[in-house]
Amino acid sequence: MSGEHFVILVVDDDTSFCAIMKEFLKGDGFEVHLAYDVPHALSQLERLTPDIILADIMMPEIDGLCLIRNLRSKPIWADIPTIVVSARTLPEERSAAKEAGADAFVSKPFSFGDLRTMIHSFLPYGAG
Repeated sequence: MSGEHFVILVVDDDTSFCAIMKEFLKGDGFEVHLAYDVPHALSQLERLTPDIILADIMMPEIDGLCLIRNLRSKPIWADIPTIVVSARTLPEERSAAKEAGADAFVSKPFSFGDLRTMIHSFLPYGAG
């Protein structure tokens, strides 16, 4: 499966996680952009329109749920598929992510194969 010509924005304050995700996603042919906090993610979104956003919940100052609510409130970003990738896995946290507008939830740790399948499920038909 190839992600060629598709852009993913990874939003997570864990720089090591971001580096691993960048290598994994680039290996699948995606163009990958990283943001280590919500303000940086919003800044990136001013100049690029990703095909998918992967976002953590727990980040300093502004959490990933605020990011998702912000995305859903802006018509230009409202339809970007957003997958929460988080170690916070309690049912109420999953519900909060869904209520904020997340399209899917992946628990850390995860299988790269499962994440790949989920990402491709949000790409236009025939992309994978």
